[in-house]
Amino acid sequence: MSIDQIASLLRPTVGTASPTASTRPAGDFAASLNAAVNEVNAAQVHADDKLAALASGDGTDLHGTMIALQEADITLRTMVSVRDKAVEAYQQIMNMSI
Repeated sequence: MSIDQIASLLRPTVGTASPTASTRPAGDFAASLNAAVNEVNAAQVHADDKLAALASGDGTDLHGTMIALQEADITLRTMVSVRDKAVEAYQQIMNMSI
């Protein structure tokens, strides 16, 4: 998953002609989040496979392996940042006085 895709999930839709939150399907955010987690997992598995192939000497290039490892690291860090922001938003909402 690219950073632009994750960032598009977090951008507010103020002033756009998109449907309001009440008319959107309830599972839209959950489905997007699930897809993002699956893509992060796929990047991790791909990097692990490349690393295992490199360690076994199957002719995998070092540069491709290092790039796959860095991409997996970046996607995981991005997902952790999204999780932290979601938890922070939840905590702020729960601390609001009514």
